[in-house]
Amino acid sequence: MSPDPDLLDALALTDGVHAIRASDGLVFLDIERDGYFCLYAPTRPDVGSAAVEARIQLVEQGLIADRATPGAVARPLTRLWREDCAPGTTPLSLRDLGYFVRALVRAAWRFRRSSLAQMIAHARTCEAPTRHASHADVAARFERLCLWLPFRIECLFRSFLLLHFLRCYGLAADWIFGVSLFPFHAHCWLADGDLLLAERVGKVEGFTTIFQVERASA
Repeated sequence: MSPDPDLLDALALTDGVHAIRASDGLVFLDIERDGYFCLYAPTRPDVGSAAVEARIQLVEQGLIADRATPGAVARPLTRLWREDCAPGTTPLSLRDLGYFVRALVRAAWRFRRSSLAQMIAHARTCEAPTRHASHADVAARFERLCLWLPFRIECLFRSFLLLHFLRCYGLAADWIFGVSLFPFHAHCWLADGDLLLAERVGKVEGFTTIFQVERASA
């Protein structure tokens, strides 16, 4: 028996739009508009009229082109994440503090003046640094330094800040964007392969990867 047809496999996404199935719904990320769009669309054999209505709605939102595509579109895989359980024991140095302040200033300046699309473009085109440190060690230093911030930072700025901090040590990382449905949640984080950086498995394991920037740098 062939698998049930999936509406997502027949959609032609417009430029800058990424989509993934999450449970009984579809989630679209429009990078240019910095927004998400969710659609209830369970997979089942009888999708005739519902599929037509869904397609019209998506075309009106500018998320898909008014045509079908043959076959499924390649989408990022959701990895089996792991984290470095060893606590950071290396004492923080003045160099670490200096790198953190520099990363904070640069990240804040770009964050305030850039759209999501511009930040992603910067992360994609910035020249990859030369590695001279451990991802896990630098991420542990980052977490300890973040404890001194007098304010709470959300995931988008936190990951963007970590990209800048990693670059100070000659490191790049994968920038992952994930979503979950019912209820809808979106989250982003950094990883080196399947190793989470300054993040916890329990916080990301419920998210399906909708978009990622490989070897991102700032």
